[in-house]
Amino acid sequence: MKSPVFAYAAPDNVAEACRLLAEDEDAKILAGGQSLVPLLALRLAAPTTLVDLRRVPGLTGIEHEAGALRLGAMTTHRGIERSPVVRDVAPAIAAAASLIAHPQVRTRGTIGGAVAHADAAAEWPAVLLALGGHVEVTGVGGDRTISADDLFQGPFMTSLEPDEVITSVLLPVNGRQIWVGEHHRRHGDYGLSVMAMTYRQDGGVLTDVRLAVAGATGSVTRAPDTEAALEGRTPADGDGAVAALAGELSYTADIHGSADYRRDITTTLFQRALRAAGERSGQA
Repeated sequence: MKSPVFAYAAPDNVAEACRLLAEDEDAKILAGGQSLVPLLALRLAAPTTLVDLRRVPGLTGIEHEAGALRLGAMTTHRGIERSPVVRDVAPAIAAAASLIAHPQVRTRGTIGGAVAHADAAAEWPAVLLALGGHVEVTGVGGDRTISADDLFQGPFMTSLEPDEVITSVLLPVNGRQIWVGEHHRRHGDYGLSVMAMTYRQDGGVLTDVRLAVAGATGSVTRAPDTEAALEGRTPADGDGAVAALAGELSYTADIHGSADYRRDITTTLFQRALRAAGERSGQA
């Protein structure tokens, strides 16, 4: 199929991009295009204007500052996967990037685009939520920072205003252990369950646990009962948390898998995360 007719704009600064978005409520941002372009081809999206961010300076780059990774919104998945900074500071983040689709997609797709798209089965929303990260955004009214807990509102839904552009993604990584895993039927497919767990560990005891699940549920979500059941315990003492996870979330069913199947694979991923935590503490 061919995409619907649309106007095209390529602003050279963020303020101009925000102005274009504010003037046309049906405009859409074009970042890497790995989610939007297929939707256009299938006519599942019909924007009147595409606002291409590729000419806007300052939206790429990776920095480690104040205990966090600052990732420019137009930084590609491949750039994160191969970044020496990310591999040194938080190798699990680089590994998470490698889970996304195929190299061709990772070379074009961007972290800002993936976060703003908020696909229910995407990896970056789960990672951002598990880390308690933030996004920095700019709109016609100025700049603001949005926490991951406040950003994701449902499948393909965020708290971004129509005229706002994500400029950077902040991942607080210092002092936290990170585990990311997923299950898919074929390499490169969307995960039937995606899990990201972060925590602090002292003497084998887990604290400040945050667990996010995508793919198996209707939208990316935390599992607060499971987090509470694991708080202050060792990975080997996680049976109560495993039981909590099995009953806490509402699992989805579709042609790719039943709700029970997704519950089972999510439980398996969680057990793997606990096993990894035990290995890190020497208590496996």
